[in-house]
Order: sequence, then structure tokens, then C-alpha cells
Amino acid sequence: MTAARAQPSGHTPLTIGLRPVAPYVTAKPDGSMSGLEYELVAAVLQAGGLDFRAVLVPFGRLGEDFRRGIFDGITPANASMGLPGCLTRTLLVYRNAAFALAGRRLVLRDVVDLVGYDVMAFQNAHRILGPAMADVQVRNPRYREVANQMLQVRALFGDRTDVVIMDRRIFRYLMRSPDIGIDTSAALQEYDLFPPTDYSVAFRDAALCTSFDRGLEAIRRSGLYDQILRRWDSGPQAQNGALRNPGERPG
Repeated sequence: MTAARAQPSGHTPLTIGLRPVAPYVTAKPDGSMSGLEYELVAAVLQAGGLDFRAVLVPFGRLGEDFRRGIFDGITPANASMGLPGCLTRTLLVYRNAAFALAGRRLVLRDVVDLVGYDVMAFQNAHRILGPAMADVQVRNPRYREVANQMLQVRALFGDRTDVVIMDRRIFRYLMRSPDIGIDTSAALQEYDLFPPTDYSVAFRDAALCTSFDRGLEAIRRSGLYDQILRRWDSGPQAQNGALRNPGERPG
């Protein structure tokens, strides 16, 4: 585990569980952290006068550790994870897609088409991406989920899998990473099979959800939210705060 603390303000720090995946959360050699998701959480909590200690764990463990009471809050989280406590308003929208090498000329018109291919997805994709994806997991013996998403990118460009399911930001970041260790210049085909996924922060205490929502509203009004987003994201969502329905809580 890696931990980092926001600026002290005299309060007992909240313990927030985050999953370490660039460009959302990255740990530096000196123990400090950066990344789109980390910086947004830090800015929101600071706006609300709250300290926090960030603890990094794999995505597959976040929900279970939260249920066991290890964390005050975790992110990314949404209603599909069936967590106790409460969810804040949407912090970030992830845009998951299926990626394949263009030279393979795969035909993927719907999620069900993934049943016929070797597929590597991120942890809990079968829960996060809806019933059709859960059905793919059951019906496809060549479907698997992995914690290390760098392995997905290496497997795709190394021609060891047909399709990877990943968030677009994560995929683009990792394929350009100096640590990738494989040629990623091959042409790609991206298949838009999934709707955007809203992610929030889950807290055990409803009062913390209310406080977080106020801080989130404050950094949106000040322009800090968009400033952080643009620093990490060059896509069109950087222009609108990455929300489909601003102000709504996830369903």
C-alpha cells in the first residue's frame, strides 16, 4: 500500500481507498501522488476543509475493503458495486471501449459479439458494464479480467489476445508509457460498445457525501475542476466537465 496526506487542517484525516492506475492515480518514488482522480479528490476535500490519507489497493479489493470498514471512502465507485453507505454526485465519467488491432478486421457490433473472441477486461468489468457483459463472462471461456492493465495493452499489441476492454484514458496513457516495453505503433480499431460509466466517491457516513458534494460544486464554480481535467485529458469531455447530467446523483 502507498499512502499520502492532503494539507493538514487540524482534523483526523479520512482514509480514502484509491486504485493505482494512470492517468487517474499515480504514485511517485518519493511517496507523493498525482493523477486526474487523485487531484480532483484532493481539491474537493480541501474545499470542504477535510484532510485525507490515500491508500492504494487494486480495484478488485476496493469494494470488499470498504465493506469491511477499512476505509472511510473509496473511489471509483458506483451503484453497480452494491456498496453500503452513500454515493456522492458524479466525480468522473469513464468511457470504456473495446480495442483490437485493425489488421484483425474484427466485427463487433454489440457486446454479445465478444463471446466469440479472446477477451481481456479490467477487474469487475462484468459487473460495471452491465448484464450483457456479465453474460459474456459466463458464456466465453476465453474471457478474463486482470488487475494490471499494462498487461492488457502488452497482450493486445503482442497479438496474445483479440480484444481488450479498457477506459479510453487509461488505454491511451499506457500505450504511450515508456514502460510499455513493446511496439504500439500498429493501427487500432476502437469499438464503442458501452455507455459512459459514472463514478462517484462512496462514503460510509452520509454527512461526508453531503460535504463532498458541496466541495465538488465549489471547485466546479471556481473553474478548478475543468483546470485539473484539462491538465490530464485532451478529449472533448475536458470542455464540459465530463458530466452527462451535471448535478445528478448516479442511479
